[in-house]
Amino acid sequence: MIDFNAYWSLIYYFLASHKLIAIGLGVSIAIFCYRKPVGAIKFFGVCALIVTALYIMSMLSESGSLGEVHKRGMSNKTESGLTD
Repeated sequence: MIDFNAYWSLIYYFLASHKLIAIGLGVSIAIFCYRKPVGAIKFFGVCALIVTALYIMSMLSESGSLGEVHKRGMSNKTESGLTD
C-alpha cells in the first residue's frame, strides 16, 4: 500500500538535511521551466497524472482489502453462530 504522507515526509526531511541538494534541484527546476516552459508543463502534467493514478490504485486496493477483512469477520461470526 502506498502511504503518500510517509513518502512526502521522507522527501521533506531528506531535502531539509541536505540543503545543497535542495538548492541544486530548485535551481535546475527553475532553469528547466525558464528554458522550456512547454516541456516543463508537459513533464509536471505527466507527473501529476502518474501520482493521481497511483493514489487511486492505492485507494482501490485499500478498500478491497478492507472488504476482505469484513467478509472474513462476517463468515467467522456466522460459523460461530451455527455451532452454538
